Amino acid sequence: MDIQAERNWIHQEIDKVKDTSFLEKLKNLLMARNESSIQSVEEYNYDIEKALDSIAKGNFVAEEEAKSISKKWNRK
Repeated sequence: MDIQAERNWIHQEIDKVKDTSFLEKLKNLLMARNESSIQSVEEYNYDIEKALDSIAKGNFVAEEEAKSISKKWNRK
């Protein structure tokens, strides 16, 4: 499906939604996406430095442990 077809489908589905809570969550998701894309190079580099510092201090999860944790998310 091309991008315009995807947009049309999403528009049609949104038009069917009656749950205001769902619409509010969708709105918040879209707003967060827009806000996160407005990051300066300095902020980006600072975030990278913080992440590298955190890793150097041992604050990370090994790949196998991350996989194990993510498998538990699907058990609802």
